[in-house]
Amino acid sequence: MDTEMFLEIIRMQRHDFLNYIQVISGFLQLNKMEQARHYIDEAVKQINRFGEFIHLKPPEIAAALLEARNQAVKYGVEIDLQVGGNPESCLAPGKDLGSGLLEIISKALSGFLPEVENRNLRVSFMEEPGKFICRLDFSISAFREGLNESVESVNRNMSAWGGSVVHAETESMYEVLFCLPKKENG
Repeated sequence: MDTEMFLEIIRMQRHDFLNYIQVISGFLQLNKMEQARHYIDEAVKQINRFGEFIHLKPPEIAAALLEARNQAVKYGVEIDLQVGGNPESCLAPGKDLGSGLLEIISKALSGFLPEVENRNLRVSFMEEPGKFICRLDFSISAFREGLNESVESVNRNMSAWGGSVVHAETESMYEVLFCLPKKENG
């Protein structure tokens, strides 16, 4: 992640946190305690969601997903992170996996046209015996120009680590699957 992107992420988080405080303050000034409690709960949920991203290891994965999350906000897309496996167990270096994830997510995000109703992109980390798997899922209705080329490019890079990146379409979803060997001790 470059310095400018890092600073943009910090600026956005600062803006979001200040907004939470201002809205809560407004509810309290109007003596709307129930709305203030509800908004506090929502703010805590969003802050915890941000924490899920920043605590990922290796840090290159966290940085790539933070950058993707920052981009997603601009497209009105929510990134749903599900961590059921440890990216550190993956044989591919964090820098390579992170840049591959960011390339594909960026391309997918650019396809979320305003009329796309399902505005979620799910990123799931899983482990199976000997394998680390990362799965990206998003609505099939998102425009996908250039996505296949990105998947092929990232697949070539991941093949250097014994892995593969493939994509599939179901009736309603587009799926990109990273399947990588785990480290010997992972």
